[in-house]
Amino acid sequence: MTRLTIDEAQQRIRLFLTGDMVEALRAVDYESPPLADRPSGLTLEAARRAAVRFSHVEGASDCLYRVDAFDESLVMRLQLNVRRFVAIYQIPVADPVASATISPHFERWAIGAGHAGWTIGWRDGTDPWQPDRRAVETYCYAMLPDDFLDNPLEQLYWRTDLVQMTRAFMLEARRMGIRLAAPEGM
Repeated sequence: MTRLTIDEAQQRIRLFLTGDMVEALRAVDYESPPLADRPSGLTLEAARRAAVRFSHVEGASDCLYRVDAFDESLVMRLQLNVRRFVAIYQIPVADPVASATISPHFERWAIGAGHAGWTIGWRDGTDPWQPDRRAVETYCYAMLPDDFLDNPLEQLYWRTDLVQMTRAFMLEARRMGIRLAAPEGM
């Protein structure tokens, strides 16, 4: 394992959060070619339909994303602390809906995420831009291998898993009729 300096580690974290993840999240929604008896030649890069906007402060270990896909917007925060990921999905809610109301609808999704190495939690919170608006936040924690920042295959695994987990979360919300509308002004 290569020993990184603090500056090198922070640079790799920034590139992962603001480059690799932004590009990967654009594949949360993609066009599928028609069924055929041979490969279509359509690349994922050409088929991507999701739009992604993000906010990041250089030197910080987190990034805030807005993923627009499936006619919906999801606010997601991703924290990468060298060997630990935390992904947080936000669902705006109104009384009487709370985390105890929402979480059972995502049980199947949480089981799948758990199989990939994520620990899932739910909490009641507020919208960071409008504190009078309530939200339910889903926390997804995962420990990464010691060499994550040096290991492209591990990065590919977790980047792809985050995309698939986000896609599944959005589709499950859609199936259950749960709106994910992003806060105004983001």
